[in-house]
Amino acid sequence: MVNFFSSSTDENQRNSLPDEIAQYILGKIFTGKLELGARLIESNIAKELNVSNIPVREAFYILQNTGIVERLPRRGVRVKEFSEEEIKEYTVALKELYRIAIAYSVPNWNDKHRLNIKNFLIKAKEELDQGKIDEYISMCDQITSYIFKVAGNKVFLRFYSEITYITTAYSQSIWNDAEKVKSWNSHLEAAVNALIRSDFEQAEIELELLAKQALIV
Repeated sequence: MVNFFSSSTDENQRNSLPDEIAQYILGKIFTGKLELGARLIESNIAKELNVSNIPVREAFYILQNTGIVERLPRRGVRVKEFSEEEIKEYTVALKELYRIAIAYSVPNWNDKHRLNIKNFLIKAKEELDQGKIDEYISMCDQITSYIFKVAGNKVFLRFYSEITYITTAYSQSIWNDAEKVKSWNSHLEAAVNALIRSDFEQAEIELELLAKQALIV
C-alpha cells in the first residue's frame, strides 16, 4: 500500500492496519476521489476494505491529527474544506519551511544524499509515466521531506508533514489535469537537479514555485 506518512515515520516501522486504512483514505482525498467536504462513512469504508469498523474508526482519528478530516456534531466525519485564505497562510508557512530546510541542509549534502534524492526523482518519474498518481504523490513527499532529513531537524520535518497534508489535499484538482501535473513535476525536477549541483538558491526558488501550486484550483 502507498505510504503517505513516509515523511514523519520510520521507514523500517511496520504500519498498523489503522495506518494502512488512513493511507488508503489519504490517497483517495489527495487524488480527488474523495472531494473536500465529502462525508466519510465508517461502515462503508469497512465494507469496501473488508475489515471491521474498529480500525476504520482508529484511522479516522489518525486523519483528524493530520488536519484534513474533521468530526462535526450531528454531521459525522468529513473531509475538511479549506478557504483560500487558509491555504494562502499554509502556503506562506510551507515556503518559509522550505527556505529554512535548504539553509540548514547546505553543509550536510554529500554524494550519498545526492544519489538518494536523484533515485527518488527517477522513481517518481517512473510512477508518473505509468499513470500511478497515488504512488507519484507519495514519491513527491519522499523527495521534499528528504531535504528536511538532510537538514537534520525533526521538528521542522514534523511541521512540514502537518502543513503538506493540508496543501496536498487542497491541490487535489492538480492530479487529474495532465498540464498541471507536468508543471508540478517540472519544478520538482528543477529543485532536485539544483540540489544535486549545490545550487541552493535555485532549489529554493523551485520549491517556492512548487508550494504555490497549492493555490491552483
